[in-house]
Amino acid sequence: MRNTCVYTVLVGDYETLNEQPVAASSGLPFICLTDNPRLTSQSWQIVQVPTAFAMDPIRSQRLLKICPHRVDALSEFEQSLYIDNSVILRQPPEAFIEKTAWRSGFGLPLHSFRNSVHDEFIEVARLGMDDQNRVFEQLNHYLASGDAALEERPLWAAILLRDHRNQAVLQTMDLWMAHVLRYSRRDQLSINTALRQTGLNADRWELDNHTSWFHSWPHATGRTPYAGMRHPLSAAMPMPTQLQQARTDLQLARRELDKERTDIAAERQAAHTQNEALEKARQDIAHLTERLAAGEQACTDLARRHCDTEATMVSTLAAVHASTSWRLTAPLRRLKTWLN
Repeated sequence: MRNTCVYTVLVGDYETLNEQPVAASSGLPFICLTDNPRLTSQSWQIVQVPTAFAMDPIRSQRLLKICPHRVDALSEFEQSLYIDNSVILRQPPEAFIEKTAWRSGFGLPLHSFRNSVHDEFIEVARLGMDDQNRVFEQLNHYLASGDAALEERPLWAAILLRDHRNQAVLQTMDLWMAHVLRYSRRDQLSINTALRQTGLNADRWELDNHTSWFHSWPHATGRTPYAGMRHPLSAAMPMPTQLQQARTDLQLARRELDKERTDIAAERQAAHTQNEALEKARQDIAHLTERLAAGEQACTDLARRHCDTEATMVSTLAAVHASTSWRLTAPLRRLKTWLN
C-alpha cells in the first residue's frame, strides 16, 4: 500500500482538529491540509496550504477535498483516503482499504438515512446549510434538465477512497468541483449528477454513516454552525419540490385521518358493546320486575285464601258449637276430661 495517504482538510478555523489514535498503528501517513499556521497535532502531519478563495473558506476546503490531484502537497501519492474531520477511525486504514471494493478507482458510502438526492436538497434548505436561492437554483436546473440523479440514493462524502492515476476519476472530481463552484457548496447535492455526467460507475458502499467496524461519526468538536440562512419554505422553492412537500404533508394528514377513523371505529364498537350490555340489563330488570309482580300477586292470593279458609273454619266451628248434638254430648265430654 505504498504511495497511499490518509488526509483531512481544516480551513478557516471552522472547528477543532480531531486526533486519530489509530494513526499510531498505521503505516500510512496521516496528513492534515490547513491554512492555520498555529495548528498542531499528535497524530496528524500538519501541512500548510494556500487557499483558493480568501473570502470563501468552505469552497476552499471543498477544492482540497474533492481534487487531491490538484494539491501539490499530495502530488507524491497515487491514491488517498479522505476522511472528514468529524470522522474518527476505529481501525487502521489499511484494513479498510484491503476489505473494501473500489475497482472503479473511486469509492464512497451511500447515505444511510436519506432516500433520495431530492430529499437531500430539501433537508439542506430546511436546515439552512446554504443560501436558499443558490440551493433552489441548482435544484431547478437539475429538474429542468431531467436529471435522473435526483431520484438516486444520495452519497455520503465524509469518506472518499480514490486512485489519483485514474483519468475517469480525475475528470469526475473536476466536474464535481465545477458544480460546487457554480451551485451549492454542499457537495453531496452534486456528486450523483457528476457521476452520471461522466459515466463513472463509482463503488457505493452500504455503510451506516454513524458507526461501523471502521469508523464513528460525528465528532464535531468546536464546530461553528451555519447562521444567517433564510428559511427554505419560501416562494423560491421550485414547483416540483412544493408538490413533493405537499405530497409529504398529504401523506401525514392521511395517516392522522386514518388514525382518527380507527379511533372513532373503536369508540363506536365500545359504545355498541355498552349499548348491548345496557339493553341486556334492561331486559333482566324487566324480567325481574315481572317475577316480582307475579310473586306479589301469589302472596296476595295466598293471603286471601288463608283468610277465606280461616273464616270458613270459624264459621264451621260456630255452627258445631251451636248444634243440638254438641249440647247433648257436653256431659260426656266433661266426664272424659274428669276421668283423664
